[in-house]
Amino acid sequence: MKKIVLTCFLVVTTAFYGIAQTSIESSAINLKWEKTFKNAQKLAKSKNKPILIFFTGSDWCGPCKMLTEDFFDSDKFRKIAESDFVLYEADYPRNHDLLTEIQIKDNSVLKAKYGVNSYPTIIILDSKGNEIGRKKSYNLMRDTSYHYQFLEEVLKKVK
Repeated sequence: MKKIVLTCFLVVTTAFYGIAQTSIESSAINLKWEKTFKNAQKLAKSKNKPILIFFTGSDWCGPCKMLTEDFFDSDKFRKIAESDFVLYEADYPRNHDLLTEIQIKDNSVLKAKYGVNSYPTIIILDSKGNEIGRKKSYNLMRDTSYHYQFLEEVLKKVK
């Protein structure tokens, strides 16, 4: 009897784990991050949308990973991003094989141009390339309300 109960428990636990993983992965997959900054600029101009640049160290920065999980991978952010922003990730991983040569060059130029010296940093540009907002860091309480407030303030400037 104990074996049957244990087996049922394992089956149910595994099923719920699989469902949770699928929903997390599908959320992240649905976000459209442009592969080059040039493409992001073209799209921003054609759609008259601001560009949200996420400066991150994707494979080493703890706060960046938490912000991605809590904010960027959320359904709430995905809905805002789809309607109001063009997304570009300026990644600075320790493993340079994660990026193309074009991405490495683009990210270095953007880092120098906008004076980014800490991660995570979010910079929002208008469709002409002018900075209209900046948000640095992420708190240990994992409170994303400041980031949503930041997006609202920026969108008021643009609209």
